[in-house]
Amino acid sequence: MSKTPWLMDSPQSATNIKADTPLHEYLVRLTRGENLRFKESVAFFRAITAKDANPVQIAGALVALSSKGETFEELAGMARVMREQAFQISTHHNNFIDISGTGSSSSKTFNVSTAAALVTAGAGLPVAKHSSRAGMSKTGSADALSQLDVNVSGDQTLAQACLNGAGICFMFAPKFHPTLLRVGEVKANLGIRSSLNLLGVLANPLNPPRQLLGVWHRSLVEPMAQALATLGVKKAWVVHGSDGLDEITLNGRTFVAEVVGNKIKTFQISPEDFGLKSSEIDHLEADSPASSAKTISEILESKRRDQARSLVVINAAAALLIAGKSVDPMQAARLAEQSIDSGSARTKLDRLIQTTNKKQL
Repeated sequence: MSKTPWLMDSPQSATNIKADTPLHEYLVRLTRGENLRFKESVAFFRAITAKDANPVQIAGALVALSSKGETFEELAGMARVMREQAFQISTHHNNFIDISGTGSSSSKTFNVSTAAALVTAGAGLPVAKHSSRAGMSKTGSADALSQLDVNVSGDQTLAQACLNGAGICFMFAPKFHPTLLRVGEVKANLGIRSSLNLLGVLANPLNPPRQLLGVWHRSLVEPMAQALATLGVKKAWVVHGSDGLDEITLNGRTFVAEVVGNKIKTFQISPEDFGLKSSEIDHLEADSPASSAKTISEILESKRRDQARSLVVINAAAALLIAGKSVDPMQAARLAEQSIDSGSARTKLDRLIQTTNKKQL
């Protein structure tokens, strides 16, 4: 993208004293199309989340960064700050996973990652899911969970109790990232997609060693994988369905970037790899949190053995593969199915409901 010649030649100093802030330098550089290195991105995001940050400059920086296009170093640097500034919790689990998607995908379904998290936990793999309400879709993870009677407004103490006691927790992002409140308000008023739509899935306060991360656009697969590698994940898959789904899809193939330490390799997978049938999923669209919650309940209670169930199974199976609970996709899918049919996944939801609604002393 070409830049206005006079902009590139103009002085980089602030035009007035009021605009001369720590954020101004980065606003100018991003507007000029410059990329920030990892350490610079850390400093930039600290400036943008500072209590005295100028909201007009916050808006300008978000727009400039989105227009330029985020590099993996920028994403990783900003996510590092989000993790550092978040309320922290601890766990005795050494092997656990986060299953999440960026949202905003062209293919709209019920909250697949939420259901897959419950099935994965039911199969014996602890899940620490970073969740939020809908931003660019009709139903977010927290919206569906609320409909399922899970109290999503609990603090870090409650999330820690859920993870260590029930083997699963849903960390409601606004409760864990207080420094982002002002930035979030600015972003909401802008009404456009920005780096914040990507950072949510990178900013889990627990620094999960394993992650299954879905992205809404094919071009994001490798950069997000590189960001996870920079953040030190042990093993992760970044996935994008060929139908536009920000999950592993049943409708066609899924692009995967696998991160193992600092090494990344790309490949494609299909439902047949997991012993499942390729199927269209357009009819699985959820038009509200209530309809998404209904679908999830029916899957967990084995009332549905259709594409909705298979979509959850294939994503839970991938999580089990990433965590080393299985080395074979078909076996992983069978483990996910057993989690549903044995009632273990439903039990995880029941324990979550009970724990999150218990009165705190």
